[in-house]
Amino acid sequence: MGRGKQQSHLLEFYGIDCDHCVDMEPLIQKLREEEGLGIRRFEVWSNEDNFRVLQRLDQGSACGGVPYFYNKHTRGWICGATTYQNFRNWALGYSYERFLPPPNVEDKKDGKKASAPGIMGIFESVKSFFETVKTEGLDRIQKRTEEKDKDKEPEEPKKKSTLIQRGAFVAQMSAPHMATDSRRCRMDAWH
Repeated sequence: MGRGKQQSHLLEFYGIDCDHCVDMEPLIQKLREEEGLGIRRFEVWSNEDNFRVLQRLDQGSACGGVPYFYNKHTRGWICGATTYQNFRNWALGYSYERFLPPPNVEDKKDGKKASAPGIMGIFESVKSFFETVKTEGLDRIQKRTEEKDKDKEPEEPKKKSTLIQRGAFVAQMSAPHMATDSRRCRMDAWH
């Protein structure tokens, strides 16, 4: 790790495979190149210590998700992906917005606008994950079914039972008033 990164007063809390966190990586790089400011990064989904630090800084779960950016000098924070100008203002200690998603952020998978950061962002990520698992599972089931069908020999079409054919004939003979016209019942046979 570089010296600037270790002593940076700017912190990022992120999750592995978090789309919003990935969206912020170019902005973090740009801030490093333009302003010389590094950001210390803490992965929270698989590291309990980092998660506890995030909980302490995100008092009352005001954000409740990642990415979460914290400035130790100003005690200011940003919840979720944001614009570069807002991100830069936060890093330099200028006026900024805590919740300011970038305009026209597209979800890479299905072209829908990305959800708001925080709890809803996490919910959407989890929902997307389970939808993917569900789709893949259904595809596997379909493949297995098709493979089993290929292995089976085709069955011969079943013949109609002669009893059913005879039963229909017997029913027709026992109720002649019903059988003469299939469109209606003959009323005169009842009298």
